[in-house]
Amino acid sequence: MSRARKQIPKDKRIPKELGSVVAERSDPAAVSRALWKGLVRFNREQAGPLRYKRTVLSVRDATGRILGGLILQSYWRESYIELLWLSARARRAGFGSLLLKEAERRAQGRGSVLIHLNTYSFQAPGFYEKQGYQRFGGMSGSPQGASRHFYVKRLRAI
Repeated sequence: MSRARKQIPKDKRIPKELGSVVAERSDPAAVSRALWKGLVRFNREQAGPLRYKRTVLSVRDATGRILGGLILQSYWRESYIELLWLSARARRAGFGSLLLKEAERRAQGRGSVLIHLNTYSFQAPGFYEKQGYQRFGGMSGSPQGASRHFYVKRLRAI
């Protein structure tokens, strides 16, 4: 069975001389940078300086080997935990709590009033809830049999 292609009404079509959608293949990294630069410029015009800062925290053993860590992105008055990972060896030793506390301390110190993150059902949603994070959304089905959870925590202004 073949599907009929839905026609876009002529008054809704984009004139070809304006451009077209292209999948970047030759230098997607350069295009990605240009897109981010454009979005940041727009955001600054709308909401003021981002005051963007990326902080990387690590957990290391006595020999200096990385056992885990956290990546924190801060902008405007919020911070986002991009990732928190601990090796099997470092889990359940208290490092996760220490990493979150340090991230929250740094976020508050730069003026963030909230911190947010997302995690999968097979990762650590219960851990974040124990740390005072509140779930504000979720979605299921990707990956199959799992769900993704979104969390936020209000920080005290200092």
